[in-house]
Amino acid sequence: MAGMGGSQGPDQVLDELSARLAASVEGVVGAWVERSVRRRLGEWTAAPDPGWMRAASEAGDRAAREVGADLRRLLALDVDQQWTSPLAVLRRAVRFPTEVLAEAGVPPVVRDAYDEERFPDDPYDLAPRALADLDPTLQELGLAWGAAKAQAHLARHRAPSGRQHDANAVVAYTPDLMDRSRINAAAPGTAFVSRLEELGEAAAAAEVVVVDLERPGVLDLLPELVATGARVVGFGSHVDRTRLDDAAAAGATAMPRSQFFRSLGDLAPS
Repeated sequence: MAGMGGSQGPDQVLDELSARLAASVEGVVGAWVERSVRRRLGEWTAAPDPGWMRAASEAGDRAAREVGADLRRLLALDVDQQWTSPLAVLRRAVRFPTEVLAEAGVPPVVRDAYDEERFPDDPYDLAPRALADLDPTLQELGLAWGAAKAQAHLARHRAPSGRQHDANAVVAYTPDLMDRSRINAAAPGTAFVSRLEELGEAAAAAEVVVVDLERPGVLDLLPELVATGARVVGFGSHVDRTRLDDAAAAGATAMPRSQFFRSLGDLAPS
């Protein structure tokens, strides 16, 4: 994304990145549908019927048209009206490979309780957790788009005297109730956000934002959170170095889970 910006305003940069993101998704979502079907068919039978791969190709073509149109409609909205994210739109594309696999008689896979609750329409565990799950080329573009959206939002809503904080100096997106209890004990008055879609707005008025990096969609939102000027702290599994490194690259303070909870005393803002 080097070279973008210059004399352009935040809205113009966001518009350009939105167009690039929509075009890129349209170009890769069909192949993702086909790969998803091929993978699950291959796990179920050693000799998949070629007819099902033809069906997957046709489903991929439909996904490119329909998901691409849905994404363009979202990105054409005013920044203040984009109540969902590109990743949420892409997750709905799971219905295309799912329909092919169900018609082929492939049985659902075993999923954990969290995924069953979060993604009830994804019996084959195909829903992308991040844009890069569709194609690695989307990772950098998605991060740039998230940062541009945050900058456009801030440029419009920043108070004349600069960044203002409300009483909720710490905002956290940590759905696990035990995690919430431990965080609130260290930083009483922490405002806990229940839905990822609400986190961006809450972060704009916070000094510290805490996120569970293991939760779907969090990595894609990090550039937007960092751009608010808050100190963003994320925690995740110590064995998932890629996730921790990606979070750090996005500008967050990323820690293994055990380290984060040992350092809770440093959480409260000064």
